[in-house]
Amino acid sequence: MLKVLCVSFFMMFFSGVVFSHQGSHGNDECLVSVGDVELRLNGYQFKGRNPDKHYCRHYPHLGQTIIKIDSATTDLTGMGVELQLLKRSSWLELVLNSENAFSVVKELPIQFFSKQVVSIDSDIQARDIYAIKLRLHAVDGTITEQQFSFFVGVPFAQVLVGISVLLLILISIIFLFQLKKA
Repeated sequence: MLKVLCVSFFMMFFSGVVFSHQGSHGNDECLVSVGDVELRLNGYQFKGRNPDKHYCRHYPHLGQTIIKIDSATTDLTGMGVELQLLKRSSWLELVLNSENAFSVVKELPIQFFSKQVVSIDSDIQARDIYAIKLRLHAVDGTITEQQFSFFVGVPFAQVLVGISVLLLILISIIFLFQLKKA
């Protein structure tokens, strides 16, 4: 009986089916308010252990990155959006005036939600801070802008594990020195 429970446990937590849509998908962290409209951003990278994982504010790998935009709650029929992919060009401006901190990497003309999947993609090859600038075109003709920043190529999970291991080693050394003194 214990064997069955152990095998079931490992199958449940290490199964590819379980992890097929893990990540920030559907998370409030991925929601961006553009005027009165709430949009959801789903990002995709096809590298790593889980190539179909959804991302939002942190993309751990370099390479092909796709960001898809859809609605969380609003009917977007007849609405369109212009998208720009931006890359940080100045650390000083990022701190002082974020409007001038980015330069355009890729720009797409208006895409209509009712006609296609609204997305932007790029082969990102540099670790940095990037942003998506959205210009939402409402049915009544009003245009609203919003910018959404995110990191690319910074493996935060591995960095945190490394820091944890170093802290554990440091604590172990201190503990051993204290034992030696006693």
